[in-house]
Amino acid sequence: MPNKRKAMLVYALLLWAAFCFRVAVARFLPNDAPFDGQVYAQIARNVLEQHVYSPATEAPYDPSLIRLPGYPLFLSGIYSVFGHGNNTAVRVAQALIDTASCGLIALIAFFWEPDDRLKRRTSIAALVLAVLCPFTTIYVATILTETPTVFFALAMCLTATLAFKSATQKKALLLWGATGLLAGAAVLFRPDSGLFAAAIGITLVVTTLLQPSGVELSKRRPELLYRFSRASYLGAVFSLAFCLALAPWTIRNFRMFHLFQPLAPAHAEMPGEFVPRGYLSWLRTWIDDARYIDPVLWSLDEKPIQLETIPDKAFDSAEEKQRVAALLEKYNHPPEEPAAANAPPDSEPSPPLSEDQSNQSQESESSKTEDESAQDKGSDEADQDDQSDQSDENAPADQAVDQPVEMTPGIDAGFAQLASERIRRHPLRYYLWLPTKRAASLWFDTHSQYYPFEGQLLPLEDLDYDIHQQFWLPLFAGLTFLYTLLGIAGGWFLWQTRDFIARQWLLLAALMIFLRLAFFSSLENPEPRYVVEIFPFLAIFGGIALVRMGGLPKGRDVSA
Repeated sequence: MPNKRKAMLVYALLLWAAFCFRVAVARFLPNDAPFDGQVYAQIARNVLEQHVYSPATEAPYDPSLIRLPGYPLFLSGIYSVFGHGNNTAVRVAQALIDTASCGLIALIAFFWEPDDRLKRRTSIAALVLAVLCPFTTIYVATILTETPTVFFALAMCLTATLAFKSATQKKALLLWGATGLLAGAAVLFRPDSGLFAAAIGITLVVTTLLQPSGVELSKRRPELLYRFSRASYLGAVFSLAFCLALAPWTIRNFRMFHLFQPLAPAHAEMPGEFVPRGYLSWLRTWIDDARYIDPVLWSLDEKPIQLETIPDKAFDSAEEKQRVAALLEKYNHPPEEPAAANAPPDSEPSPPLSEDQSNQSQESESSKTEDESAQDKGSDEADQDDQSDQSDENAPADQAVDQPVEMTPGIDAGFAQLASERIRRHPLRYYLWLPTKRAASLWFDTHSQYYPFEGQLLPLEDLDYDIHQQFWLPLFAGLTFLYTLLGIAGGWFLWQTRDFIARQWLLLAALMIFLRLAFFSSLENPEPRYVVEIFPFLAIFGGIALVRMGGLPKGRDVSA
């Protein structure tokens, strides 16, 4: 009993440290900048104030389906209690949720450790790694879905673990139902959480069919049929519960928009909206790093896209580069709308001017324009006066940020043709090398997003010394490698036990990690924040590795 009390005290102190660390991050590093967070918060306020699920900032507040309802409803629940737009309360709630995630990591490590003598020590080691992990902690300070996504991923992993270990049929059915509900709830926060559900489902089928039984050869066929039926009905319970969690949202979308939409649209578009799929396909033929996402993807239909921001690897020839330049020229300078289209609807058309009147009018307008320009520039710096006669097209690119831009179906078709040609020329590059590069970029990033020093470690000469990137980014890169190495070591130790149950946990974690990594490495926007969910599983395996590498003497009782 004294040893158990001591262990409980250690757990309590570590969880308290986890909560304090996360509250401190939420307090001193709050971040409301992400656009996704602003959309979620606006939907939550509209639910409370306008009683409509819409991201619109002004009337009419048209209903929307571009975001799943889990996180906006979570925000609206907090706003309704602590005040509309009170993101401080949201961050404290997320600090509690992430602390609970640390506790789930400790529980999963306890169950996954095959040696009963090492369970508690492994659990504590995994909890320490979870408490200190800076990669997931920073998201408590943002209005983004990463914190609840991590929690639900771990929760469904824990209930699946208990379902695999359950000794009775009734308990197994209840636990698989709970796992399905948790998986459905996770998808309502982030649609890609369905990958976690897929990992659990695959593990259920594979391990149920392949579990060693030791029955005689003559009885193997009935045994195989029994396993197949067991995997089928347990999988059916899991799948039914999963679908039930998504049913209300699906029914709402069908009744309101007359289409079957259980998830959010892939490109956050409303029904009938134009999506530049050809341009996105072209981006997938060369983007292999997150540094290109903002200038060529998030700027789409918002800012001009300059050819200089696109690397040479995006072109296979000079002729291809010229075609891209021509398409971007059309995008950056769309045809201007006729002046009549901008006139008030009730205004009478002006009578045509004579040639003399037209010339006088043009001279008058030109004179007014020059006078107004001179007055405006009088307030500018004197060294800019010699630029007053330059045309707009000769202005620097960074001064044309507010110019109108438009991605049209015609331009998009041109990019689609380019993408098709590039894929045909180099299929291995498109289907193998680029996804591999994106996966490496996703995993081995510094994962410093939303910290004050966020950025890319390489090239080193680009580090910003004013915000001390030369210290923080190498540290974060080193921590990424450390967690990765510990995770690999823990997985290796589980495999070496030659225990089927231990290898079952290894398969489950590997699928939850690599299905997600493979999916996001196939997209045109390889943002490292989408794979921070791998670190909790690395912490679990890391706890197993730390204890086993500690050189525990055989026969020693360390259950406490």
